Amino acid sequence: MPLSTWAIILSVVLISGIVKGTTGFGFALFSLPLLVHFIPIKTLVPIITLFNLFSSIAIVLQSGKLKISKSICLLSTAGIAGVVVGTLILKFLPGDLLKVLASVILIILSVLFLTGFRFKIRKIRRGTLIAGLTSGLLGGSMSVSGPPLALFLTSLKLNTQKFRFTFAWFSIITATIAMFDYVKIGVVYPITFEVFVISLPVLLLSLMIGKWLNTRIPVNLFYKGSVIITLLAGIFLFITGLKELLSI
Repeated sequence: MPLSTWAIILSVVLISGIVKGTTGFGFALFSLPLLVHFIPIKTLVPIITLFNLFSSIAIVLQSGKLKISKSICLLSTAGIAGVVVGTLILKFLPGDLLKVLASVILIILSVLFLTGFRFKIRKIRRGTLIAGLTSGLLGGSMSVSGPPLALFLTSLKLNTQKFRFTFAWFSIITATIAMFDYVKIGVVYPITFEVFVISLPVLLLSLMIGKWLNTRIPVNLFYKGSVIITLLAGIFLFITGLKELLSI
């Protein structure tokens, strides 16, 4: 890839890592609609999943004495089931159709965040299973596991620290399963590890910045700005993806 493309990739990784480090999620939500213009979506999804896996491990290591709860185990178990189905969607769905589908989901979820949507959860266990399954499905197929799970956890009114910890553990478990599945279906290439290794120093820096920002600025304000950018990028991705799908 030319140096200009690498500069864009590293810039997107930096900003996406800051979003993830500050809020606990959002790496794929921010990076997917931007990077897909430079890397084919079926190649990009495993790359972003690898980024999410590493950054989530870093967040857990920063979380101190927090422990894995039964709800995290239940959430992750449902997430694994969703990932298995999601990887099959990634394998068999055409790339241009997947791009349009991803953009529609990004737009819908961005609007839900911006309007302050919250789930009305009457049965916690059932809600946990649905959230885990949905997030795993989107994570396995598009690496965008964050928004459904974030909406669910926000509806539970978890504090910021527990929110980030729960999210990170879910991502570690589901991303690990997803990477094994990606290898099985043949969508992991040398460029997957090339992009990850070259971007790793930038990712580490971004997570450090995100952790610093987490205690100094309102997380909701920071993430709202990020979601607005994601919404605009999602609209642009939808337009370009639709053109490809219709061969205009």
